[in-house]
Amino acid sequence: MKFLSLQLTFLFCISLIFFSCKENSFLAEHWNHPLPLLNGSNQGKQSLLSPLESNLDPKQCATCHETQWKSWKDSFHAKSIGNGLIWQKQILESKEFKNCLNCHSPLQETKAEISETFRTDEIIHSQIVHFPEGISNPSIQCATCHIRNQIWYGPPRKTLNQNKTENYTFPHNGFQAKSEFESSLFCKSCHESPEYGVFLNGKQLMEVYKEWENSSFAKQGIQCQNCHMPDREHSWKGIHDPEFVRKSVQPSWKLEKISDGEIRIHAELKSIAVGHKFPTYLVPKILLRFYTIDTFGKKTLIEESIIGRLVNTKLSEEYYDTRIAPNDKHTVYFTYKLNGKKIVKVEWETIVEPDEHYVRSFEESLKEKGKLLSNETKKQLTLSLSEKRESEYKLFTLSLPMPVLLQK
Repeated sequence: MKFLSLQLTFLFCISLIFFSCKENSFLAEHWNHPLPLLNGSNQGKQSLLSPLESNLDPKQCATCHETQWKSWKDSFHAKSIGNGLIWQKQILESKEFKNCLNCHSPLQETKAEISETFRTDEIIHSQIVHFPEGISNPSIQCATCHIRNQIWYGPPRKTLNQNKTENYTFPHNGFQAKSEFESSLFCKSCHESPEYGVFLNGKQLMEVYKEWENSSFAKQGIQCQNCHMPDREHSWKGIHDPEFVRKSVQPSWKLEKISDGEIRIHAELKSIAVGHKFPTYLVPKILLRFYTIDTFGKKTLIEESIIGRLVNTKLSEEYYDTRIAPNDKHTVYFTYKLNGKKIVKVEWETIVEPDEHYVRSFEESLKEKGKLLSNETKKQLTLSLSEKRESEYKLFTLSLPMPVLLQK
C-alpha cells in the first residue's frame, strides 16, 4: 500500500480490524461492525429511561459506578484516541483509518468526533440524545462494551442472587448477565490479528489470544480479566505499569570466577505471571544491561541482551523474536576479561521500552514524511513521539560484589 511504512498504530489499525468471533454467537453479534447506534432500535425501553440514564457520558456512569469510572479514566482504554492515532489520519487511506477506529473508538457516536464519514443525521441525533454535553473523549467508553440497542450487559452478579438482572424498577431497566464478559474471548477481537492479516515467520502481528490459549494459564481457567481486571477493576494495567510488570517476572543471576582475570555471569529473567509471550506484540522491548563498576565509581557497559520481537517499520520483515513464553525464561550467559581493571561490583539493569517500535517508526515518519504533513499533523506526530520516548522506565537494578580475590 502507498503508505505501508506508516500503518501504525499498526497493531490497532491494519491488523486490528474487528473480525467475527466465530467461537461465540453473542460476541459475534456484540462486536459486529458497525455497532448499532446508542439511540437504536429498542425505542420501547428508551422511553422508560430517565435523562440521567440516557446520558451515556462516562462521568454520568460514575454516579453509580464511581470505582469503575476512576479506574477507567486513567487507563489506556480511555486514551485509545490520542496524537499517536490522530496524526495518521492525513496519511492513511480513508478505509484504513476507519478500520483503526473499530478498535480505538468503536461506537459510531464517538467515531463521528474523529471522522467526517460518520457525521450523518442519525448519528448526530444519537449523539445529542446520549451525549447532551458533547463528547470530550471519543475513546473506548463504558457504552462501548456494555450497551447495545438500549440494553445494558455485564458479567453475572457476584452474589447468589445472580438471576435478578432485568427489571424495569432497576436503574436503566437492569442488565443482561453474560458470562462472556469474564472470558478471554471477549478481548480477542481487539487483541488478536485477523486470520487474513500479515504473517511474518509464520506468526501474525498479534497472537496474544493464541499464545494464552496454548498456555498453562488457559488450561487452569485463568482468563485475561483475572490479571488485567482483578476484582473487576477497569484499569487494564500492562507493560506501561512498572509495578504490574515487576510482579510478573523474576530475575536471578550469579557471578563466578573462572580465573584470576576472568569472570562468568549467568542471568535469567523468568516469566512467572504472564499468560502470553512477554512482552506482548512487537512494540515493547526489554533491555538487559550489565555493567562493571570500578574503584572510582566508573560504570562500563559490558553486555546487553534484548527481549522482544523486532520487526521493520514496513511490517514486512522480522529480524528476531526473543520474547519469553509463559513460565519460560530468557537466559544471558557470558564471560568477561578484567584485563587488570579494578572492578568492585557488577550491576544488572533491566530497562523497559513500552513503545520502542512506535518510537522507531514515528522517527522515520517524521524524517521521511514530515515535509508532506500539515503543521497540525506534524505537531501531533511530534507530541506523540515525545510521549512514546518518555514511556521508558527502569524495571529493576541488581548488583553483585566482585569476588574479593579479583578486586586487587
